[in-house]
Amino acid sequence: MKKLSLVFLAAVLIVTPSCDFMKSINPFGKKAREAEALRQQQEAFRIADSIRVVNEKQAEEERARQAELAKAAEEQVMAVTGYHVIVGSFLTPAYADAWLEHIKGFGFDAQKIDMNGGRWQLVSASSFPDLHQAFNALGSIQDRINGEAWVYKNE
Repeated sequence: MKKLSLVFLAAVLIVTPSCDFMKSINPFGKKAREAEALRQQQEAFRIADSIRVVNEKQAEEERARQAELAKAAEEQVMAVTGYHVIVGSFLTPAYADAWLEHIKGFGFDAQKIDMNGGRWQLVSASSFPDLHQAFNALGSIQDRINGEAWVYKNE
């Protein structure tokens, strides 16, 4: 009978370690469980760090996009307001458009401006943020395009 109980006990010990319950209470598997918990924690930290890096990158891209939009808006406002070297003024919009294309052919960043309070359309060869820069460019524009070019402040 002793042999039978020993054989039965040996069989139970051989079969039961494959059981999840026995693995969970197995004192010899404690290091493996701790290692698995540590691995899962490291994986969670890695994922959190990856998410943080992606969020920071998106925030930086958004800041760059906002800065670019602000710069474009500022340039647009400066193009409408500021000082312009005018190379032509027209009552007929078709003539203003034709002269604008002609001036762009010289390589200038020309634009058409409606004169404040009037019917005239002005063709500007260049625009500048201050009067000093506009007058510095006036001489070269008069030599290259039109001797009668003048500076206009659009507000």
